[in-house]
Amino acid sequence: MNYRIFVVDDDRHYARMLSYRLDKNDNYTVNVFHNGEEVLAALDEKPDLVLLDIMMPGIDGVEVLRQMLTRVLDVPVIMVSAQGVIDTAVEAMKLGAYDYITKGQDDLVKLDSIVRNVLEKVSLEREVETLRSEVTEKYQIKGMIGESPAMQEVFRKIQKATRGDLMVAIQGESGTGKELVAKAIHYASARKRGPFVVVNCAAIPRELMESEFFGHEKGSFTGAHARKIGKFEQADGGTIFLDEIGELDMDLQAKLLRALQEGELTRVGGSELIDFDARVICATNRDVVTMIRDAQFREDLYYRLFQFPIPLPPLRERGSDVLLLSNFFFRDYVTKHPDFKGKKISTQARRAIENYTWPGNVRELKSAIERAILLSDEAEISAPDLMIADQNTISPWAERLTLAEAAETSFVAAVPKALAQPESTKGSTPVSGNDADGFDSDEADVPLGDGDGGIVSLEELKHRAVERAYRLCDRNVDRAAVELGIGRTTMYRLLKRFEIMD
Repeated sequence: MNYRIFVVDDDRHYARMLSYRLDKNDNYTVNVFHNGEEVLAALDEKPDLVLLDIMMPGIDGVEVLRQMLTRVLDVPVIMVSAQGVIDTAVEAMKLGAYDYITKGQDDLVKLDSIVRNVLEKVSLEREVETLRSEVTEKYQIKGMIGESPAMQEVFRKIQKATRGDLMVAIQGESGTGKELVAKAIHYASARKRGPFVVVNCAAIPRELMESEFFGHEKGSFTGAHARKIGKFEQADGGTIFLDEIGELDMDLQAKLLRALQEGELTRVGGSELIDFDARVICATNRDVVTMIRDAQFREDLYYRLFQFPIPLPPLRERGSDVLLLSNFFFRDYVTKHPDFKGKKISTQARRAIENYTWPGNVRELKSAIERAILLSDEAEISAPDLMIADQNTISPWAERLTLAEAAETSFVAAVPKALAQPESTKGSTPVSGNDADGFDSDEADVPLGDGDGGIVSLEELKHRAVERAYRLCDRNVDRAAVELGIGRTTMYRLLKRFEIMD
């Protein structure tokens, strides 16, 4: 990379000496000026660094700096001062100069390192800006990055979704960027000047969800000390984003359906019908079609909400996007935290990034990159700094609770035999086929072997799976829920039911 450096000094001998010293570096192109007027006229050439003498006839260095700042030129300036004007140099730094040197042999020695540090910063900022520009032009929509065919298809659907007012349903695993998609649609649509209201359906207790949606009147229930305006009213004229829509219970689904069909709502404890005009975008990481089959999600609500579905691919299916994203996250973090400038991602680490499946998707990748920058004591980030597993089929946080693995454990070893002998169900704990906890169970009262010839019910199996995931994930409820493929609210409910949580 070649850098253009301006040397500005009315002392021709000193200017020539500075130029000679800098010209030794093949990456530097040095232009010399002997007064302020000359350098101000040449600023359109966009220098990467200016070495600026303070004491010059005509326009002095401080005035040149002020005019550069007035012209909003983002160019680092190193002030060059004589021994008697150091105070002026300090004042110039307060105005915005990067650093200063004094005219002496000792400071000439320091010049090399000062210039190198400044240009490293320029290089990093230029690289980040180039990456951002490239991503914005080719691969990005409102913060989403991707060059893979799968993401390009997502971008096309986002652009189409902005043209109308259909309800949009975003489906994808946790960490794939569902809220980013929702924001991209809202802020590029005709409703962009209206509010964007987010409701996390998994984070609000079910008994409070109706009030959260529709509001309540004073005194409508214990603790309702004043009227509350619900999220749908707040989103009037804009967009409401219903995250984790699959966590709503059936009663509230019916009320939500009616509100969407009629375009009006009633606050809890009230009788007044209130009109609202909000576009609904929902998101879920669950298989809603399977939920409908298991009577966990209303089919009529599904057809109302899923007018325009947008499936998001997991990171493991996005090919080279993983390196594009890791480079972006790396440069963005280092730019915001200059203490880590000079760090790089090693070839070994890049290979590990490519080979890992990223069960937590983009969110996990971003965290891993930022954590690695902090952990690494070397100039290059190594694979161990990423704290991800070497084998791409194993999560770094917990053993994956796959069916194949489960079949090897003692308490499900007798499944085939038990299924072949349904009469042996006596004494087992019944489990509904429409399990409200999000676990599939095809038949009620299916017994399982306990490894000692006894019988364990699916309820006990569920208990063991939840407890195991919770312990292996270091009591991280969100992570354990992801590992089990269930919602966060469901995970909390099971932990409470089985009295597992500490």
